[in-house]
This record gives sequence, structure tokens and C-alpha cells, in this order.
Amino acid sequence: MNTAPALGPAAAYYCKRITCYLLQDKYFYHLLSCFIGLFLYAATAHAVIVTTLPPLAGLVSMLDTKADVYCLLPPGADPHEFQLTPKQVQKIKQADLLIRASRDDGHWPGMNIAAQQLDLWPKKDHAWLLPSEVRRVLPALAKKLQHIAPQRQQLIAQSLQRALRTCDKLELAWKQALAPFHQRGIIMQHPAFRRLCKHFGVPVWAVLEPRHHGGIRPRQLEHALSLLHIHSDAVLWGNVHHSNKGLAWLSSHGNGKHVIRFDALGSCGTAWTQLMHLNLKRIPT
Repeated sequence: MNTAPALGPAAAYYCKRITCYLLQDKYFYHLLSCFIGLFLYAATAHAVIVTTLPPLAGLVSMLDTKADVYCLLPPGADPHEFQLTPKQVQKIKQADLLIRASRDDGHWPGMNIAAQQLDLWPKKDHAWLLPSEVRRVLPALAKKLQHIAPQRQQLIAQSLQRALRTCDKLELAWKQALAPFHQRGIIMQHPAFRRLCKHFGVPVWAVLEPRHHGGIRPRQLEHALSLLHIHSDAVLWGNVHHSNKGLAWLSSHGNGKHVIRFDALGSCGTAWTQLMHLNLKRIPT
């Protein structure tokens, strides 16, 4: 086997002197420090993940607690009227992964500029409110996260198993919490939770905003009031992100029931499990 020739005493001496001189030179030292800093940053930097809606950011955090997640929808904003800012468009361009639910964010312009994206629910609105739906898409989400963060593949796989068990528990919790409403039924202000109620066999007698957004016509209120007279024990199901004046009017002219205000979005810092548990606590026992 060929080996490199050993340095003679003189060559070794001069190499040592040159190395010492370079290390004493401040410009070389700063340059070396920059290279070391860039190497360490490249080794530890997190991939940037952008989500359109807060619950989607919560799903990412449930699988990868170290992920760098940026949520586009700011606190208090209406997703039905939201418009991307130039800064957010640039954020999407720079993202390693865009996670969206196009049935709910499909009307946002500029969503196709991401280099890589995962559309969790292209055909189902507000599907993150169903534990069974979340359980269905989690493996695909975990696979994407492992692809862009291979150094955390094992941790994400372990988190996925815990998340699947959490979905099963929440599925059972919602089934038990909504069981008393099978006969009473619900009148909703906004249809965000309609899919959830249908999944658990709870009848929705009326939705005051059937198209997810917009004003309520007098005929809609009159029809809802006639249904409330028939189903006098119906639950008035409101939404914290929407005006509930229609439900308040029904309450004052109908059964006098308190309007229960649920949260379909949460905030970008709210974990998905926390959002689901907070809504469970709003259900009267």
C-alpha cells in the first residue's frame, strides 16, 4: 500500500511556523471563525415550515417539537377574507415545506409558489376538527417532516405513534361528549363544526351562515326560528371568530338557551390537542 512520505525535520519545522503565523494573523483568524460558524449553522439549522392555518401548525409541532414553523394567518384574522402580504409571499418562496388545507385556504392567491407543499385536506373543510381525519393524515405529514429533517427521523416516528394514540382518545372523548345531543340537535351560526357533528350522528337543524361567510337573511332567521320551535331543546352552537348575533336573536325569540361559542382555529401557538380539549370543555354536561 502506498503511503505519503513523511516530512523531514526542516519541513515539519517550517510548517509549524507557518501555521502559528496564520493563527496569529487576525484576518485569517476571523475568516476561520466565519467558516466554523457557517459549518455549525448548516449542521444545526432547522428547515423552515410554513402553514396556512393555526391548527396545521399545531399538527406539525405535535410530530416535531423542534420544527421551525411559521403560520400565515395572524391572530384575529378571518381566513375567508385573508390576503397574503408581500413579506408572507417571500416567506412561502423561502420555505422548505408549505402545509395547507386547500378546501379552506384555496381562495388565497399566491399559494402555488412554494417549492414543496403538502395539501392535507383538498376536499374537506375544517377537517382538522375531526380526530379521525387528523389520524388519517398524520402518517403522510410525518413522512414529509422526516424528509426535510432526516436527523430527527426517529424522534418524529416516536411522536407519530403517540399522536395516533392521542387521536384515538380524542375520538372517544368527543363521541361521549356529543352523545346527549343525538336527540336535541344543533343550530349553528357557522358550519365549521358541521362535519364533526355529522360524523358523530348529531343532527344539525340549521346553519345561519351556510356558505361559511356572509350576512344572514331575514328568511334564514325565520326558518331557523320555526325549527327551534319544533326542536325546542336544540343547542345553539356559536363560533368565537364570527358574530353570533343571529343565534342571540334566536335565543331571545325562541328557547332562551345560552349560546355556546366554540373555537375552530385557535392561535398559532396553540397545540392541536389543546384546541380540541378547550372545545370539549365548552360542551355543557
